[in-house]
Amino acid sequence: MCGRFTLATDLATLKGVFYLQNNIFDYIPRYNIAPSQIILAITGGLEDRMPNRMRWGLIPHWSQETKTSYKMFNARAETIDSKPAFRESFHQRRCLIPADGFYEWVNKGGRKQPVRITIPGKPVFAFAGIWDSWLAPTGEKINSCSIITTTASKTFRAIHERMPVILAHEQEHRNWLDYNRGDALKSLLQPYNGEMEVYPVPLLVNSPKLDEPALIARLNDKD
Repeated sequence: MCGRFTLATDLATLKGVFYLQNNIFDYIPRYNIAPSQIILAITGGLEDRMPNRMRWGLIPHWSQETKTSYKMFNARAETIDSKPAFRESFHQRRCLIPADGFYEWVNKGGRKQPVRITIPGKPVFAFAGIWDSWLAPTGEKINSCSIITTTASKTFRAIHERMPVILAHEQEHRNWLDYNRGDALKSLLQPYNGEMEVYPVPLLVNSPKLDEPALIARLNDKD
């Protein structure tokens, strides 16, 4: 799964990697992004990529309420083209969700130890995402999104049985945003088998209310 991530890379790198021509709304580094918060999601083709503010936790356009959105911050790759909540967005409304790392929790001495996972040589990458637009009874329009997850790679299984779908290269970004065939799209939803770095971080990460650089500090084995 993917329930917490970071995006603290500098703005110039972010715009360059994702070919963004427009300014990114109120961009600030984030060190503990959690479900239900507003995140950056990128839509459009190579020539018209757009940064968007979206709520993390999909609200299908036909939903009667927002209460289920927290439960839909992740969408399983195996059923994304069959589940009513995700199917239409998978075929028609896909997005890239930029990140430079994400968190998981592992057992260490009888407690849950948070670890941060990054990709060496990649200052920023993307999670495969889907999005939808919901009109509230008040008339407010809420754009929301989910991160797609898949089974863990062989090396990642020691951490968790599932992992986010990581699109680390520009060609994958283009394909995810531009493909129009379901079979081609699903072929992108594979476990990431490239090199990953995993290191322990402070227990402060456990609180989604905290968001500061200290959260990504690398602990040594004795901490």
